[in-house]
Amino acid sequence: MAIARLKNSKIAGICCALPDNRLSVYDIGTQYFDRSDIEKVVKSVGLEYIYKAKPNQTTSDLALDACNNLIDGIGWDRNEIDGLILVTQTPDYILPSTANILQDKLKLPKGCVALQVNLGCSGYVYGLWLASELIGNATCKKILVVVGDTLTKTISERDKSAIMISDCVSATAVEHAEGCGEAIYSLYSDGSGAESLIIRDGGFRNPVNESSYIYVKDKDGNARTNLHFFMDGMVVFLFAINEVSKTLNKFLGDLNIEINKGELDYILLHQANKYLMTVLARNAKIPIDKVPMNIEKFGNTSGASIPLLICDALRNDLKKKDLNVVMAGFGVGLSWGFAKLLLHQGTYTDIIFD
Repeated sequence: MAIARLKNSKIAGICCALPDNRLSVYDIGTQYFDRSDIEKVVKSVGLEYIYKAKPNQTTSDLALDACNNLIDGIGWDRNEIDGLILVTQTPDYILPSTANILQDKLKLPKGCVALQVNLGCSGYVYGLWLASELIGNATCKKILVVVGDTLTKTISERDKSAIMISDCVSATAVEHAEGCGEAIYSLYSDGSGAESLIIRDGGFRNPVNESSYIYVKDKDGNARTNLHFFMDGMVVFLFAINEVSKTLNKFLGDLNIEINKGELDYILLHQANKYLMTVLARNAKIPIDKVPMNIEKFGNTSGASIPLLICDALRNDLKKKDLNVVMAGFGVGLSWGFAKLLLHQGTYTDIIFD
């Protein structure tokens, strides 16, 4: 898409909710693989622990806690919240929309716009863009953008290629703020890569059947069924270091941003894995000190990884000053997008464990 320049919206606060269930990837992986195999994954991805939702814990459960903490933390009146955007790949039900369920659990007014978007690792950028559009055209004034998944429920424990996946749901308060500056977005899609990140069965194209439960091994010894999350790691890696880095460069160039001249504080990448982010930054000619990482602490939390990065790595900076940032989300779809915006000094940030 062409660059979208949207005015009069700002982030008032962010809260991220993680399950209170931290697991060692060694404990998970060595049930089915040699420790040396898991060590290779740990070295490449850059993590040793993930957070996994409990068996009866859903996306809306984590979302509810994140939203309640955020609303209380920034002092919003629930009756004034007129928008709720839920971006998730793991809704509570096929239908109805989990966004409507969350609206009710949060006791938001019936006049609140509640909608659900099916996106993964690009979801935070898309969610912020949609909120900015709704505020920019005066549809809403206070919106909760809720982004995240309980994706570990779809992962085969016999699949070391997806062992870095972790659960988290973020809540971001976006509000109308006259004259606060521009938020700039550029969004992309390429459905030809749909099968590189996919759960093949369980929808209406391929309903669940007897063969859905059969484990099949790939050439690397990973075993999964058609009800499990599948990732073609090499395709995704090449997509990120080529297509994403190229279009990120274009985004920065179109905005005449010169990173080395201090015009940007940070570039916030989706926390896919450490090696991928390092190569992507190098290909996009971004100094690595401008690319904070925290995958080693939390794993790959899908669409929640950028807000979790803000709450974790940028919290102290935000206590002292405004931050000019560019966000880059990329993943399932294939879908990717960029946002340039200002995070204001004093923005509320918190991480909770449920």
